[in-house]
Amino acid sequence: MLSLNNEGNNVKKLKMQILQLNALNKISLELTRTTDLDALLNKIIEYAAIIVKAEAASILLLDKEKNELYFKASLGKKSQEIKKYKVKVGEGIAGWVAEKGKSLIVDDVTKDTRWYQSIDSSTKFVTKSIICVPLILDKDIMGVMEVINKNDKKYFDKNDEEILNSFANQVVIALRNANIIEDLNNYFIQITEILIQAMENESLGPKGHFMKLARLTTQIGNKLGIIGKDYNNLYYASLLHDIGRIKVSRKIDINFKAKDSFRLVQSEISLHPISLHPIVGANMLKQINLFKDIVPIVKHHHENYDGTGYPDGLSGEEIPLASRIIAVVEDYTKIIYNTSIESHSENEEALNKFFSLAGTKYDPKIIDALKEIINL
Repeated sequence: MLSLNNEGNNVKKLKMQILQLNALNKISLELTRTTDLDALLNKIIEYAAIIVKAEAASILLLDKEKNELYFKASLGKKSQEIKKYKVKVGEGIAGWVAEKGKSLIVDDVTKDTRWYQSIDSSTKFVTKSIICVPLILDKDIMGVMEVINKNDKKYFDKNDEEILNSFANQVVIALRNANIIEDLNNYFIQITEILIQAMENESLGPKGHFMKLARLTTQIGNKLGIIGKDYNNLYYASLLHDIGRIKVSRKIDINFKAKDSFRLVQSEISLHPISLHPIVGANMLKQINLFKDIVPIVKHHHENYDGTGYPDGLSGEEIPLASRIIAVVEDYTKIIYNTSIESHSENEEALNKFFSLAGTKYDPKIIDALKEIINL
């Protein structure tokens, strides 16, 4: 009889281990597929709660400046309500774990002096038992992860704690990846700002010109339903579309080699040097992996809708949509901010001529979107 019980326990334990491994494998796969931190953390606590049979689960991250924990992800009846609360480091069980960097199992919170019942009192949730484990990245406390109330009315045990620590490791990986992505984004933004400053220093536009152009460009993008990555590409391309003018205006020697640059045809070589700036700019940006997606946009922002533009004589839908938008906005802003136009009639004449080029130089639907935005 004892042997049968042991065998049954072993089978049960094996099934639990298989369930845990499957969950961890799924999370590992999600870590390679998405950069959405909130979605990842919610998925992790969902799996953790299922496997340790918990009624509720939360991930609290540490705000180092305020020295307090805030709810980043939560699962359970009061999951949305508790997100407005903060926990001071050292306060309550979660605060104790964050302060000490040690895991803690409490079978009955009412008998533990560390228990801080303020959140339970406010939300009308009843916490009975809890496991709380620290989230540690390179010896730094990032926060804590907790599961609350064993569903089968038994107590949490060391095996549950070990399982929760496995999931906590996945949380730490997700947080580390998020930090890396944030650093890359900051790097990306800094590079962009440096390049814009360089263009303004070269008198390619007055201070703030490229930001104004980018704002109007993305407004049109919104009108045309551009979202996500394409929207970001439109924004950065509109900021940097004239970057090639730096080299061209300074008459820096430009080497176009077939192995590392766009091939120039004879008609392109015969263009005025400043007309080469889309190709020069594209070549400059293609050396930076972070900008690789905007290279064709920059290269083709001087193509005309009817095929008479440069450098490749593309027409219609052959021209990247973002390039077509930039072409419209660039010429429109030149009229609006042209200080040499002194009278209203001159300005109106220039705008009428500009709008008349819909269908030849400009994509008509982009002109229509611009008119909507400026209420024409």
